[in-house]
Amino acid sequence: MKIIVFAPFFPPDPTGSSVFAGQQVEELVRRGNEVLVVTNQPDQNAPGVETLDELDPISGTYLVKRLHGARINLGKITWNYGIPVSIFGFLRRAFLSEIRQFNPDAVIVHSTLFDLSLLGILWARRHRKKVIIVSHTALWHDVFIVNFLMKCYGRLVLGPLIRYSRAKVVCVDKWTYENATRCFDKSKNTVTIPVSANLGTMNDGDASKIANKLELTGGPFILSLGHVVPLRNRHNLTRSVPLILKKYPHMKVIVVGMVKDDSFIKLAEELGIREHFVLVGAVRHEEIKDYLAFADIETHDLDGLGLGITSVEAMDAGVPIVAWAVDDNYPQFSLRSYGPSGFINDGKPETIADKIDQIISDENYRATILDSQRRLVDEIYSCKSVTDQYLKLLET
Repeated sequence: MKIIVFAPFFPPDPTGSSVFAGQQVEELVRRGNEVLVVTNQPDQNAPGVETLDELDPISGTYLVKRLHGARINLGKITWNYGIPVSIFGFLRRAFLSEIRQFNPDAVIVHSTLFDLSLLGILWARRHRKKVIIVSHTALWHDVFIVNFLMKCYGRLVLGPLIRYSRAKVVCVDKWTYENATRCFDKSKNTVTIPVSANLGTMNDGDASKIANKLELTGGPFILSLGHVVPLRNRHNLTRSVPLILKKYPHMKVIVVGMVKDDSFIKLAEELGIREHFVLVGAVRHEEIKDYLAFADIETHDLDGLGLGITSVEAMDAGVPIVAWAVDDNYPQFSLRSYGPSGFINDGKPETIADKIDQIISDENYRATILDSQRRLVDEIYSCKSVTDQYLKLLET
């Protein structure tokens, strides 16, 4: 099958949707599909951008086409991200001719928020192609007026466009599903399929690299992966730290990712615990396995908004996670049916601290959790399982 993948973010951009899109394309190609990726120029501050030429050549039946465009940062409105604008590069005759000649059988569009996503949907409808739209996150904002405008966009722009294109919408968890069916699509056209992870890629990390780099002693070490944004602002984790310190006074929280919302740092200063936080910033995706090897626990999904791809990668690496996740995060699976886990039912400081203490202090309990996580990851998140579901949608 020939497939065009429209992805506003693609490696080396250090975002969860970028990682997922990259791994999805690799799996599609592994199965013999011919894939053309249409994406933007990466963030120039992204780790690994200096080796971009190594990522872009034709590799078997896989080609990345990067559009010329710009990135606009509107501060708090865009959560301090540079939002890619693709329309001028997209409308170039040479580019339109290239994708027309590729003549795909199907189109996969990642994200519902960016102009490249909307352009991809329109192109698929104009050329009568089967199309899947992947909703990575809900249409939501912590600023009331922006949140209102996003809801209007969903109902007045995105919803009609999805119906016009006869697209099928894939949501990555319960939260995005409920938001989608409420804001822009009907449930009959919407399904939930988890993100996938290239299992095994986070194994065999070198903990000594991080020990030498950060020059940390003592412990335990709590790793918190992923960019800090209002959706995952680390407030619940920060409020739990004073409780954890009562038993583990030398504990450190290592935050790996871009800090787009620094309110948790201010909160840590108010609580007098700032020295227990180590801010690393964004790193190359390949380096994350070293941090996982160094960590005793990983935790960042503590706001009740599902499980991000970094939580999946931590579980795959054999690191216990603590996460606020509902049991039916995916309708077809029960997260707690796999046995004891680090899943909690709320984000209260006491709940988080108690679970972290239980995992650190009880080796048998920790081992049981790792076994449960292994079975959960293998069944739910493998690239094979997730790609099977996407291809089935395209074939129907």
